[in-house]
Amino acid sequence: MAVRRPFRRRRAEPTADQSPPSSASAENGEATTPAPATPAPAPTDPNERIDGLRAWVAQLHRRLATRTYVGAAVAVLALAAAAVALVLTLDLKQDAATNGDIQSLQDQISAVEQTASQSQAAQEDVQALDRRLAQLEDDVNRISTGQTTTRRELRVVQDDIKELRSQVASARSSSGGGSQAGQASGQASGP
Repeated sequence: MAVRRPFRRRRAEPTADQSPPSSASAENGEATTPAPATPAPAPTDPNERIDGLRAWVAQLHRRLATRTYVGAAVAVLALAAAAVALVLTLDLKQDAATNGDIQSLQDQISAVEQTASQSQAAQEDVQALDRRLAQLEDDVNRISTGQTTTRRELRVVQDDIKELRSQVASARSSSGGGSQAGQASGQASGP
């Protein structure tokens, strides 16, 4: 059986300017002459050539299949990334605040600020009323204390009046039985 060799393209032979210098001539600094190229022996049997072409096509097929699988995998990953990006975009669009939402929040904040300022004004009014109430309580206590003092003084005066009446009555009875008309007039003018 014949040995299979992969098909190789024949390359153009390099010119004298393109060929690398040989090691002996490079050391001496001499110009180099191209070495004669030995062409690859071409198979003479057409079956061998066909086998070589089949091997080359099989190798090319394997490379192409690998590239196709890699390309398909990249395409699938790109589609998956696009789907994820689309889902994220739609989700963000649904979660995004609209101008109406922002305006509503600003209105609510304004209402809370007004309520807070009104509540602060009401609190100041309550504090002012509290101070006024404390002042009124002090006034009532002072008046109550004054009334208590006045009542004591009134009792003292009433006791003094009773004592004076009893002294007047005893003085009249001791002066010889004064007129009863005087006693009657004294009782009529009494309390």
